[in-house]
Amino acid sequence: MRNLIVSIVFVLCPLLGFMQVTVDANEIISKLNKGEAAHYENVTITGDVDFRLIEDREEEKDMEVMFKDNETYKYHVNAPLKFTNCTFKGKFIAYLNDDDEDILHIAMFHEDVMFEKCTFQEDFLVKYSDFDKNADFASCTFNNDALFKYSKFNSAVDFSNCVFEDDANFKYTKFPLDAKFNNSMFREEANFKYTEFEGEAGFVKCEFRDLAYFKYADFDEYVDFTEAKFDSDAIFKYTKFPQGVSFENAYFDDYADFKYAKFYDPVKLNNVTFDGETSFKYTQIEGKEFVTYLLNNN
Repeated sequence: MRNLIVSIVFVLCPLLGFMQVTVDANEIISKLNKGEAAHYENVTITGDVDFRLIEDREEEKDMEVMFKDNETYKYHVNAPLKFTNCTFKGKFIAYLNDDDEDILHIAMFHEDVMFEKCTFQEDFLVKYSDFDKNADFASCTFNNDALFKYSKFNSAVDFSNCVFEDDANFKYTKFPLDAKFNNSMFREEANFKYTEFEGEAGFVKCEFRDLAYFKYADFDEYVDFTEAKFDSDAIFKYTKFPQGVSFENAYFDDYADFKYAKFYDPVKLNNVTFDGETSFKYTQIEGKEFVTYLLNNN
């Protein structure tokens, strides 16, 4: 009998190792309120991770983020978060505009925020949030809205190999160092309008299934769209590429709008394919008219 029990244990142990433990979201908030790191691996988080429960909060008077007639509260997260291969069943609420109470809630992250191979089954809301230290979202899946609008990062950020099943909103987001989105999939609208990329930006082999919106995007360094695939409208109107860009082997299946865009060397367009309508009206490369420049450099 003893040998049988030992055999069963040896058989079950590997299976138990792959089973995900369930953790209540309030446990994470409780740790953060104690100043303890929230570090989890291979767990399923149930309930909303609601940063309105963070005890370190202040009323904010910054008119930049205050809505008219709204009170604004900022919640200071002073301990690191690290999640590896975790599933979030509920919402990740670091931003909420409570219309009923006229209160705007924003979480500010003062330590590392690291997610690797995580799945967010509900909304991921970090509008207006600041990420003061390292931030990483590599290989994550966002099943609902990924709202990063107006977020500010203070480190290089990695969104490589991510899947955005719903809208990915990075409008007005600020990336002070390199931002990588290589090999990511955007199944719904990808909004990078007015986004500030102060470091290099990588969109190599990205697939944009719906609208790719880069109008007025501010690229300070080199941008790489090599082998990117645009299945729907791609809007680069008024966009500037002051340190060069690559669209080598990129594919535009629908409308490609580069009206008023400004390109500067190096401009890599080898084997780019446009299967839909295009607009290069008033587009310039090195201060010269787009078509004239291309003809002179072939």
